[in-house]
Amino acid sequence: MNRVLQPWWCVALVLIPAGLFAQSVPVETIACTPTSMIYNEDRVDLSWSFAGGAPDSVTIDFDDGSTVSLPGAPTSHRHIYRSAGRYDLTISAWTGGVPTTTVTTDLVIVAQRAIPGTNYMFVHHSTGRNLIRDAGVRSRLEWHAVKGGPRIEFWDHDYHSGNSYTGIILPDSTVYSDWSYGVQANYIQPAGYYAIFTGSAFRDSLLSRHDVIVFKNDHRTGDIVNEDHLAAYQAEYLTIRDILDQYPDKMFVMVSGPPRRPTAITNGEADRARRFYDWLQSPEFMNDHPNIMFFDLFDALANPNDPSDPERNMQRSEYQLPPASSTDSHPNQLANETIGPDFADFLIRIVDPNWISPVTGVTPAALPVLLNHHNAPNPFNPLTWIRYELDTPAEVSLRVFDLSGRLVRTMLAPTRQDAGRHGVPWDGTDASGRHMASGVYLYRITADHEMQAGRMVLAR
Repeated sequence: MNRVLQPWWCVALVLIPAGLFAQSVPVETIACTPTSMIYNEDRVDLSWSFAGGAPDSVTIDFDDGSTVSLPGAPTSHRHIYRSAGRYDLTISAWTGGVPTTTVTTDLVIVAQRAIPGTNYMFVHHSTGRNLIRDAGVRSRLEWHAVKGGPRIEFWDHDYHSGNSYTGIILPDSTVYSDWSYGVQANYIQPAGYYAIFTGSAFRDSLLSRHDVIVFKNDHRTGDIVNEDHLAAYQAEYLTIRDILDQYPDKMFVMVSGPPRRPTAITNGEADRARRFYDWLQSPEFMNDHPNIMFFDLFDALANPNDPSDPERNMQRSEYQLPPASSTDSHPNQLANETIGPDFADFLIRIVDPNWISPVTGVTPAALPVLLNHHNAPNPFNPLTWIRYELDTPAEVSLRVFDLSGRLVRTMLAPTRQDAGRHGVPWDGTDASGRHMASGVYLYRITADHEMQAGRMVLAR
């Protein structure tokens, strides 16, 4: 196992505004938390102040290829640095179209986590199972190996009993429904993980067989009924963290549960769910624990934390299963296909920190396969052509969804196609030949492991 680099840090500086822009509101100070022991994939909480009133807007360049623009009033922002390195922040405060730009030097310094072995175990229930299936997680991990990366042995553990899906799934997808590490697999909420990690045969099996242990909360974890309930969750995870610290040669990945849909949760419960998962990835909880990581499924699928929104912190409508009146909070296929590539890339970066998937980025060794796509006419009635161009031969699939994320029709099952231009017609019908109602529909093209989507308007 590779050793962790020496502790690195975040420096708080007083920033001097550029004299050229004296008419604008200058940024006066900037700081970040934590102030030391920052590792790749950790969250950094940035804050700043102004010399005078708030500007119209603020732009932050994080020096890692990402920028963000904010209204002038906020004075804080969260950011995750994916890779180790030294990063110079550039903050521009804009007033009346005039910027004050202030550049720091080596403000954020991020160390590389130790790289564990390549045997993974993912503990989950149906949300994790569907995520693996719909996003082709195993195929993505295998494709990474084909491209020359370390080969990940990806195991996963479903229910122990009481469900039609039980047992352990091997890296080759073989299911052993009667093999389980213990009955605790039925309880993947904080109390259940507390029972696993404070001493059980389940824990012993995880630690003796696997290098990377990924454990996900279910959607019921979000049903946090009051502040005492939230405090109990936090106490259980603090104990779990203390135990995980005793195994520095392992990597532990906590995965948040998905958000509940509006029909299944109250605002208070949803707000507390957001607070719990924010706390689990906060510097307060994570700082100086380099063998613990966090993947935020909740935030990816939830409405923003907007106090004026009655459905804040609840499952976004496009990621809900039909019908609208249902209380089933399992994310739909569109949700899984959207967040799944990010999840697979996150797992890969644990053992291959410099990996950049062509799904989310471009490297000289991994150029995009899908050059362009569109449909015409748009709006349409009764027929539109979905056209795309492949740079190289690829396995292509094409599906149409409605805005609820429900699969309307598979237009093209996975098919090997040559490089060049291609087109598939859609006549506005579903798989049974029934005419769909007027509205907006989404098409999703997958070419090898690259996915793109577009919006179509059916106007009858």
